Amino acid sequence: MSDLDQARTAVRLLMPALAGGGPAPVWRTCFSTDDTDSPTGIAPECFDEGHDPEDGSVYTCYPEPVIETGFPQFAEYLAALLNADRGSAA
Repeated sequence: MSDLDQARTAVRLLMPALAGGGPAPVWRTCFSTDDTDSPTGIAPECFDEGHDPEDGSVYTCYPEPVIETGFPQFAEYLAALLNADRGSAA
């Protein structure tokens, strides 16, 4: 098994715990630090129907983890990669 496969397997096993035993979360980019023009973090989408998935804000009701990447492009890539892996695991 490659390093990438091992990492994917480990995260796949972690996802149900992050989702409270439910399906793996959908990831999105978010504003995880102040004073940035673009979202530089990633976080699972909030389950509250009152929150717009396009809103990059992070509120206390949002599931953990919120991960700061430092770069909008890296945040977009990681969210897309996690969501692609989520889809392939279904």
